[in-house]
This record gives sequence, structure tokens and C-alpha cells, in this order.
Amino acid sequence: MNKIKFLTVSMMLLCAFLCQKAYCWAAPDGVVQYSDRIAGSRDSVLVAEIRARMDSIRAHRPTVALVLSGGGAKGAAHIGVIEYLESIDMPIDMVLGTSMGGLVGGIYALGYPIHELDSIVRTIDWSLALSDRVPREYISYAEKKYKEKYLLSFPFYYKKEYYLERKADEMKYSGLSGDAGKGQHPAGSDAPEHAVPSDFDRTDVQRHDDRIGFGADQGNPANIIKDNLLGSLPSGYIYGQNVQNLFSALSVGYQDSIDFNDLPVPFACVATDLVSGSAKVWHEGKITTAMRSTMSIPGIFAPVKVDGMVLVDGGMRDNYPTSLARRMGADIVIGVDVSSGRKRYDEINNIGDIINAGIDMLGRSVYESNVKLADINIKPDLEEYNMMSFDRESIDRIIHNGYVAAYQNEARLLNIKRMVGEDAAPPARRKAIDLNVDSVYVDGVEIRGVGERESAILMKRIDIEPGDRVCRNDVENAVAEVFGTQAYDYVTYELEGSGEPFHLVINCKPGPIHHFGFGVRLDTEEVVSVLLNVSLNAHKLQGSIFDFTGKISTNPYFRFHYTYNSPKSPTINATASVRWTGMNLLDYTSSRFNLDYLNVRQEFYLSNINWSLFDIQVGLRNDYFNLRSLYSSGGMFGDYNMDQMQNDYVSLFMNARADTFDDGYFPKSGYTAGVSYGWTFAGFPYRFNNFHAVQIDAKTVINAGRIFSFIPSVNFRFLLGSKVPLAYVNCMGGSIAGRYIDQQIPFMGVNNLALSRNILTVFRTDFRFNVARNHYVSGIVNYARDSDDFSSYTQGLGIFGAGVEYAYDTVFGPLSASLHWSSLTHKMGFYVGFGYYF
Repeated sequence: MNKIKFLTVSMMLLCAFLCQKAYCWAAPDGVVQYSDRIAGSRDSVLVAEIRARMDSIRAHRPTVALVLSGGGAKGAAHIGVIEYLESIDMPIDMVLGTSMGGLVGGIYALGYPIHELDSIVRTIDWSLALSDRVPREYISYAEKKYKEKYLLSFPFYYKKEYYLERKADEMKYSGLSGDAGKGQHPAGSDAPEHAVPSDFDRTDVQRHDDRIGFGADQGNPANIIKDNLLGSLPSGYIYGQNVQNLFSALSVGYQDSIDFNDLPVPFACVATDLVSGSAKVWHEGKITTAMRSTMSIPGIFAPVKVDGMVLVDGGMRDNYPTSLARRMGADIVIGVDVSSGRKRYDEINNIGDIINAGIDMLGRSVYESNVKLADINIKPDLEEYNMMSFDRESIDRIIHNGYVAAYQNEARLLNIKRMVGEDAAPPARRKAIDLNVDSVYVDGVEIRGVGERESAILMKRIDIEPGDRVCRNDVENAVAEVFGTQAYDYVTYELEGSGEPFHLVINCKPGPIHHFGFGVRLDTEEVVSVLLNVSLNAHKLQGSIFDFTGKISTNPYFRFHYTYNSPKSPTINATASVRWTGMNLLDYTSSRFNLDYLNVRQEFYLSNINWSLFDIQVGLRNDYFNLRSLYSSGGMFGDYNMDQMQNDYVSLFMNARADTFDDGYFPKSGYTAGVSYGWTFAGFPYRFNNFHAVQIDAKTVINAGRIFSFIPSVNFRFLLGSKVPLAYVNCMGGSIAGRYIDQQIPFMGVNNLALSRNILTVFRTDFRFNVARNHYVSGIVNYARDSDDFSSYTQGLGIFGAGVEYAYDTVFGPLSASLHWSSLTHKMGFYVGFGYYF
């Protein structure tokens, strides 16, 4: 789970805010500064072109520009305003926008009629669009389990090839002379070779890379940490993969590098360049990149890096680009202002308010100048909403309020309509293809940003062939397959060409190759537990992975896991671990005893860690047990040879599991089912009878409405053999499966562990109520039966347990508290836990 990233957002925003407001202070009040890199001859040509077009229109009537401000979710009001303008046949000769206004304006400029634009905005799954999530089934089983353990996890350290490319790009655009703007070229232009500074030497980068290492003896460690380790940390809460792909689905036919003046409605949008501290006006280039950059809220979205610029939300420099509309030749400017204005003390409460106020402050002087340049400023009543009000009900009301605000300005708008005349509709042009609705032919698939070997591996995951007809689901399934490898920071797509067949391009941005994980859990059993993990080469598509995991608690362990992953064969695994276990045990005579022992394990097995729904392992295991202490308050049932707790055991094992849950802790759909088999056949120095262990479990979720869920589960474990060593006997109890020993089965009503006989079955049902957002109350009943063999299974009453549990799904992991009782203990008990299970 990545919810912990929310914790870093506030700090990132503060850093971004402090760095960026310096630019605003340096700018003259009310003057928009444009980057030297973008306000050059090419921009002048494009502005001249649009002015010439406006001159041709002006020969018959005044020209009209629609300017849409930024404001996050409140920008949905632009839809209502456009709906009203179209109802009175108001011509719109150009549309300009910033942030959310750039998104709405960009889609409108692609030729979508208002009813389609309205439908698009209302039906967007904003929680998905404003994230980098892909469906859970595309994430490998191993990766899902990893994310369900660690509070904080992040990748680090780029591989050699990509690090060289990054350093070369930095040196190219830094100019090496200290002049940030030298040698730069307009966005979308083809930079000549001499744009690279003459003193740029790739061998310098190569020599720098040769020093990359983890030790202090490897070159300058401070630079390595800055350039690669710290440089690989996320630059935003999300990279913006899903919102970029949303734009791609809506702009098919216009995804090449184009002149925005040639769109069905001429278009321009504004972003902010952090390098120069100036506004970047998009007149040409890739429209998907332009729309993505104009709404790149610092700290939330990663910035867009292009042509030596680091682009973020345009609202920081020009949130209401009416002056740009005048410069492009507009006679009449209709502005829609959804900005919040200055905030009062009681209006700055949540993170959305803080972001909005910060962006507004940075562009305040420019805004106050630009608002005077519009012929009419339409300002919807959106006081009760903020920039993060993306829920369905809020979006519907915001759109409605936009229409109402336009209607309230009816007299002035009709007066403008009379000025431009009745027959003033612009000529119809080719509308973009909506991949949500239509499918298109493709002539092939190309993967960019990867080498030939990686491309060959990834192409095997993509089920699209030349000549296929594809829709959005087909393309985004292919993207999810690639992103699910976890080898890339983000994966986007585009369909190049202006007509069928289109050329499908999947763009991959390589991510760091190593991974660090940190987990912490507090509960009434182990008090505090900490889990640390470092995985080297974890995000490579193939080759060796070295994984080191350590747990610090009253039951510590250390585990080394070597993996060799090949796309053409099963994954090879070798592990070595050492584990100290101290546990309280309970038998059916209510006798209690404490057992402390050391377990040293080695495994060699085959698996395939890239299967998303299934995890299968087959291999050989060696376990050494060393009993350190044993204390009993009474007799212990069973005939156990305690010498066998000072023994070595060799086993063949097979584990298989299917998992389709949509969430590892609070699932609302799906199931999990597993089977494991082990044959322990050899040991020394003490002999024993070989035995077989079979375990089967299953769990599913059955929903009854939005609040209630019925969650039944079963767990069987059978030991086939006589006088099974104590280390392998059946056990149940506690809340976490396998916490103390591998075969531990959770049981509500028993806090620690209860020994069971050879045949053990546990049936459980959770009656879960989602009483509020992220709050759950469950009534839980479970029943266990055990016996020495199948023939005596029906004898006896079994064990009954029941409890009530409250759980809260926090950003730090589940917080849970339960009260319970069982017929084994005959008393009430409680358990409190906080954090992910491990």
C-alpha cells in the first residue's frame, strides 16, 4: 500500500512553496514573465499566425476568446458555462486555460460538443485518474504481499544506462557555464547538434558513473548520494500516469507534435517553469504533455521535464491568462474565474485549502491585473467546494453552478452575441477520437524508453498485434502489464498519426532498481516490532535479486533471499534465515508452557514471482531447531520427544495460492485460496518417523449492500504420520497467520497459541459493517475441531470462539481492537494492534 505517501505531501508542498514564491517576489507586479527558452522566435511566429487568423475573422465580426482559470475540482464549472454559451450560439474563436481550465479547455479544443464534454467530466473516476494505480491483478503476487507489510517503501538508485542519460541531459541543459537559458530551444523544436555545449564530454559522465558504489571509497560519496540515491526519490505524490493516459484516450488523431492553432478550436495553456521562474505558454507540441503540465500541482504531481524546463501548475504564474488572449488577437474576452481569492483564517483547514492558497498567493499580482482585461468575468458560486472536491455529487453541483453563473450574466452575454452577429459559428473541423467510445486500427506497437532486450520481454506481455482494432481497455491493459513489472516510474501511451491505422507507442520511464522498506507494528503480544528490508536489483526485469530482511522484536529474525528471474524459465530461489522464537503455548488441559528456540532454515525452490493472481513454489527445505528453554506450569498432553527440538529436518514442499482480493486487509470483492504440502523425510542426529503435512485454506467476501459484508473462511491442516515432532504440530490462535510458526492458524478467542492434534479444522465467519469511511465493526465467530485421526474426528465438542472487533484503515496500517471469548480459555480476552501484519 502506498497511503503512507500522504505523510510526505505536506513537507514536499512546503519545500515547493518556499522555493517557488521567490520567483513571484522577483517579478514586477502584474507582469507575466515568460521564459527565454519559450518566448523566442518560434512563439512569435505562432502568435503571428493566430493573430492573422483573428484578422481574417475580424473582417466580418469581432473575435471572441474564452479564458478558463485554474481551481482544481472547481474547474468543472467551466462545463456549465460552455453549455450556456453554446445554448446562445456564442462563437468561440480560441480557448485558453490554466490548470483545470487547461484540461477542460484542451478537451473542448479537440472538438468535443458540450454534451460529450459534460459526459466525459462527469464519468471520470477521479480517484483513479489522480493516482498511479493499476488494477491489482496486474501487480505480481510477491509485490502485493510486499506492499501489505511495509509502512514506508521506496525505490532508489538508477541503473547505469539511465543514470548516464540523466546526467547527459542535465549537462546539456545546464550549459555548464552557469547560464541556465543558454543553448535552449523552443518546446517542440528540433534542437541542432550544436545546442549541446561545446565543452560537454560524455566521457566525463562515464567516468562519474564508474565511481557509483555504496562505499565511501567510491569516488565522492556526497555527490553519489545527491545525484543518484536522493535524486531517485519521488518528485511528487503521484507521477500522473493515469491522468496522462486519460488525455491520450481523448485526443486520438491529435497526438503528434502539432500547432495548437490547427485544432478544431485554437488553444493555448500555461504552465510554470521552475528553472526560469517564468510562465511557459504552450502554443505547439504534444497536447497531452501540455495538458498534463498545466495542472501539475507541486508536491502532488511530479513535474513535467521537457526541453530543459521543469514544468508545474501554471496557476503559480498566470492562473487567468486574459492578457495572453489579448496578445493572440482577441477583441472580446469572456473569462470564467473559479479561483478562491484571498482566504480567511477559518477557510484554511485541509491540504487542499493550503495548496490552493499557496498557488493563489504566487500568482496574485498577475491575476489582479488580468482580471481587469476581461470584458466579462463569470464567477460561479463555489464557496462550499475546494480544489479536491472530486466526488460525483460535488462535480454535478459545480457544473450546475457554472451554468447558473453564466445565466446570471445573460444580458451582458447576449449583448456580446449581438455584437458578433447571428451567423458567427466557426467552421467545423475534425473532432478527436474518444477511445472510450470508439476503437481504432493500429499498425503495431512500439515500446520506447527501454533497450532491445527489455522490449522483447515486455512485448510478450502485450496482447496487441498489427492490424488489431483496439479500444481504451485494450491499450490500458497493455500499459498495466508493463507497469505491473514495477521496473518503471510510469508508463504512458500515445497513438501517433492523424488517421487509421495509428501507431501505438508505449512510453516507459525507467525507475530506480533497488528498494528499501520499513515497517512497524505495535500490539499487545510483541509490544513493538520493526521490519527492515533492502532489496538490490528488485526492479530489474531479469537477472539476480538480492533481498535482505530483518525483524527487530521479541521474536527477531533475519532472512536472505536470492532470486534469479528469467523470462523463459521458472524463477530460481535460494534463501537462508535465522529466527528466534519465544512463545506462550496452551494445551487442552489448560496447561501453559513457554518455549524458546532457535530456527535456522535454508531453502531452494522454483517459483514465478511475476504471476499476479497465483503464487506457486516447489522445492527443498532444511530446518535446524535448537531448543533454548522450556518452562511448563503443568503436564503437557502428547508424547513429544524434546530431543527432536535439537534436530535437523529435510523436507520437500509445495505451496500454491490464488488471491483476487481488491485489498489485502479490508477486501470488498474477490477471494483467496491456498494449498500447501510438505513431506519431511530425513533428519539428524535424532531419528523420527517421516510424515506428511497438508494444509488447505479459503476465504471470500460476499457483500450485502454497501455497508455489510459476509466473510466466510475455512482452514484445514492434516498431519499424516505418527509421533510428529513438536516443531511441526498443529497450532491455532492469535490474529496473524504464521506469526510464531509457519503452521499457525488464527483463532478468535485465543491470544497466543494452542496446540492441536493431527487433524485440525477451523471454520470462521466475519460479519463486517463499514459503519463510516475507513471504519469497520465486525462480529466474528469461529469453531475448531481436532482429532488424532479422521476416524475420531466427530468425537468431542470442539472449540468455540467469538469476538467483536473494531478496525480503522489508517495511513499507517490497520488499527484494530477486539474483545473475545473461547470455550478453551473460558474467559474474556482482548487484543489491540496497530500497523501492517508481518
